[in-house]
Amino acid sequence: MTAAAFEPRFSVDAPSLRAGKVIAGRPLPAWCADVLSFPACLLFELPSAPALGLHVPGVEGIVRVGAEGAVSFDGPEWINLVIATEADRVWPLDFTALCQKKAAAGALLTAEDVLDGAQPDRAERWSVGEVLDRLGVELLSVDLD
Repeated sequence: MTAAAFEPRFSVDAPSLRAGKVIAGRPLPAWCADVLSFPACLLFELPSAPALGLHVPGVEGIVRVGAEGAVSFDGPEWINLVIATEADRVWPLDFTALCQKKAAAGALLTAEDVLDGAQPDRAERWSVGEVLDRLGVELLSVDLD
């Protein structure tokens, strides 16, 4: 596995990508725009899905999506998180609490945990960047096969 990473001072929010924003005098890396603009619900349907490293305020270390770590979310957990985010059920404080719960108990994230009875609009489709922006987290790395 190879890792593509950039310095945390780069903001990777979706509005910045749409505007082609230059941050700290440098443009966002091209791979960052590719990953962040990809449909979030399809991320783990790729033949070789990337693993994301995230900075979550209030959580020690790097939170991993699609890779092992002290706090990590697998493909089905990511899908539950994406659906809940699209349904306006998970916000930054909620996500921080979910990460802290995973760090303490290692529990799996289920749809029931995050949807709380909501009936999400299945036509709603957000990009990876939009989901991360809503969760208030920063993309630190993307590991590719």
